[in-house]
Amino acid sequence: MSEATLSVVRPKVPPVLWLMAPLALALVVYFLLPLALLLSNSLRLVVVGQPTPPGITLANYIRFLADPFYLGSLWATLILGISVTVLATLMGYPVAFGLARSRHRWKTALRLLVVAPLLVSVVIRTYGWIVLLANNGAVNNALVAMRLIEEPVKFMFTHLGVTIGLLHFGLPVAILSLVGVIEAVDRSLEEAARGLGASPLQAFLRITLPLTLPGIAAGSMLVFSSAVAAFVIPALMGGPTLIVLPTLIYQQMTVTLEWGFGGAVATILLGVAIALFLMYQRLLAMARGLGQMA
Repeated sequence: MSEATLSVVRPKVPPVLWLMAPLALALVVYFLLPLALLLSNSLRLVVVGQPTPPGITLANYIRFLADPFYLGSLWATLILGISVTVLATLMGYPVAFGLARSRHRWKTALRLLVVAPLLVSVVIRTYGWIVLLANNGAVNNALVAMRLIEEPVKFMFTHLGVTIGLLHFGLPVAILSLVGVIEAVDRSLEEAARGLGASPLQAFLRITLPLTLPGIAAGSMLVFSSAVAAFVIPALMGGPTLIVLPTLIYQQMTVTLEWGFGGAVATILLGVAIALFLMYQRLLAMARGLGQMA
């Protein structure tokens, strides 16, 4: 067979695959392989300094699911992530809407103010909130001075304090995810709805809100994933009274050196997060379908 015939028979690799190859290789080496190793450790009783029993076992998962303390940590993690996500979305949507529709000359500066918290180290931001929310901090002192409260509100080592700290990061993420989507909505559609007799609220609920659902979905998933995976803020502001799964994983991996159980906890957190993402996508699809029917 001639060389010309071989060149015709040989399948050609699309150029886009060559462009994706480095990223795919990096994804396999730095994400999939460590994830596979984590899953492998979770199926064995791996304790640093002790011999590992042969074979695989579900003992780590049974230990987690049979202990109310660990289940409580999972519940606290999910409640924290959901509360931060809901608050960031509800508070961020009006701000994003204002930034997207604003024609003020300070529009760029306002967007920079939104991004500014993301440019500061999470440790510095957390210690800043500790100073503000302490029992003798600026917030409690101001509330007592205004006679709104008689005793300092306990923010530290509570769900409320950790939620505030995580919201400082989640709110800019939600706003940035929504601004571009709101800007992409054709305002002539809203004007047409108004011309047909719809009120501003009806035009928003029937036109703007459904068209911005993809941005809401993307922003909320980013906020939720960062909230349930956060370690620094819950560790510093939650203390020993609020144990979430990232803190528990850190303790198992670095303090008790039970890598097998730590891997099981991490796998459970990943599995629950993926399941919630799939359910959330399903609910959004149903809401979008109901909106089209209406």
